[in-house]
Amino acid sequence: MVASALVLVGCGSGSDDGVADQSATKLLTTAKKQLADQDFVTVKGKGSDKEAGQEIEVDLAFANKTADGSVKVSGMELQLLKADAKTYFKADKEFFQSSGAPAEVMDLIGDKWVLIDPANQSFAELGNFVSKDKFFDGLLDPEGKVSKGKEKKVNGVDCIALTTKDGTLYLDKSDGKPVSLVTTDDGEGTLDFTYDKVDDAEAPSSDEVVDLSKLGTS
Repeated sequence: MVASALVLVGCGSGSDDGVADQSATKLLTTAKKQLADQDFVTVKGKGSDKEAGQEIEVDLAFANKTADGSVKVSGMELQLLKADAKTYFKADKEFFQSSGAPAEVMDLIGDKWVLIDPANQSFAELGNFVSKDKFFDGLLDPEGKVSKGKEKKVNGVDCIALTTKDGTLYLDKSDGKPVSLVTTDDGEGTLDFTYDKVDDAEAPSSDEVVDLSKLGTS
């Protein structure tokens, strides 16, 4: 369930004038810097993990060094949060049952946030969804050749396009920011990017958190 499992293969652009004249390779390189430099990025959409045969939906907001939002995988929804350099998730019993968690652990967790321990192989990868670097590195790592596609107006924005065998990313012609990533012919697999200011995520209070490493479950 790492971010790279999303079949939302991205590519992007830079902020210099004349980005439409950049090569596909240059656009991909500058895309990573463009997203990394944004203080606020919201990504919302859905796709599929073709290997696992799972539908994946994301609604995530990155604000400075924090992030929060939700991820749905095969009907199961996870709440995710990163604040004060720590990451957390919250899920229902169905998720923990599918992960093999014993009943007594599920009772202790209840509806609290679970602190993600990087050493816990069962849950550590969930933190990639709210790690800005890891999440966007996963999206901006297409397989195969990247090519420039046709220009098109998307979400009201004049865009240029980058295409791979897995999808097309539309980029704002004026500054190169990613606007929308479409991965299916019918448009059902689409990820939209916005850059409006959002509030920083706040860490939950200690009484709202369960540390599995202290329960002997990591």
